[in-house]
Amino acid sequence: MNLPLSDIRAASDFLFGMLGSSPLVAVSRWRTASGAPIVVKAESLLPTGSFKIRGATWRIANLTPDERARGVVAYSTGNHAQAVAKAAADAGIRATIVMSPDVPRSKIEATEGWGARVVMAEPSSHARRVLAESLAHTHGYTLIAPYDDRQVMTGQASIGAELLRQCGGDLPAAVFVPIGGGGLIAGVAAAIKQIAPEVAVIGVEPSLEDDARRSFYAGERVSIDAPSASIADAIKVQCLGDLTFPLIRRYVDDIVTVGESQIAAATLRYFDEAKLVVEPGAAVALAAAFENRRAVPRGARVAVLACGGNIAFDRLASLRPLADEMPKRI
Repeated sequence: MNLPLSDIRAASDFLFGMLGSSPLVAVSRWRTASGAPIVVKAESLLPTGSFKIRGATWRIANLTPDERARGVVAYSTGNHAQAVAKAAADAGIRATIVMSPDVPRSKIEATEGWGARVVMAEPSSHARRVLAESLAHTHGYTLIAPYDDRQVMTGQASIGAELLRQCGGDLPAAVFVPIGGGGLIAGVAAAIKQIAPEVAVIGVEPSLEDDARRSFYAGERVSIDAPSASIADAIKVQCLGDLTFPLIRRYVDDIVTVGESQIAAATLRYFDEAKLVVEPGAAVALAAAFENRRAVPRGARVAVLACGGNIAFDRLASLRPLADEMPKRI
């Protein structure tokens, strides 16, 4: 399976017209461990506060009239939920979203705020998916998967095409991308490697939930039995998707992990130094970039995806003690 570049460009053009583009943000003193400047692709500033609006909007735009009439269902810990809820509302389509009680209340309320009906499942990706599939079968809803869907991945791939276009002739040496179920990195990597194969794509996940890294090096999907205690709740999925994994193996250069204090510190550095609100699941990419010692060409920079910003202020503040465990860096 592949995501053709022609499809990625069609999605990118459509989504630019619908959503605009997310900005590139540079903080002058941010460097990797090897000294490369860091630029941030601030997907957190898109409507609903995450990249997920891209895949949801593109998927819903491609529904048939019959599918639109029957409505849609999705399962998510928050960002995909809000994206599908908004995209459905904008299209005048009924949406049901399967979530779970471990999801931050702010994300549940935001999803309901877009007019979606929220139903609860047990707190695991598998349980949410099973309930969503059951509702789709019973009511005839179209299931909008959070990552394991060709059109959803094509929508997310628009980030990679957009990033390279914004960079012009000053392409990044590497792009750091958070990994949950793999839809984001599969799409972004497919776009980048078909346009500029010399740009490295590096996936990042919490060390407490390292199923993607284990899968990458085992050559087959490895799953985790239950969600970990990681603070990166938005990317706690436990197993890569059937469709995402082959694209990851084909296009991704490496997958690395980061610890909890690194994630907390990166989340707060976004807030304190870049004046961006970025959730822990998105901040893993910056955490990995700060620690990365990969050699890059002289004068080259790296890019990180700040893919979501849905975090309540009290939770953001609660990360300070954990972040303080990290040694301070200039």
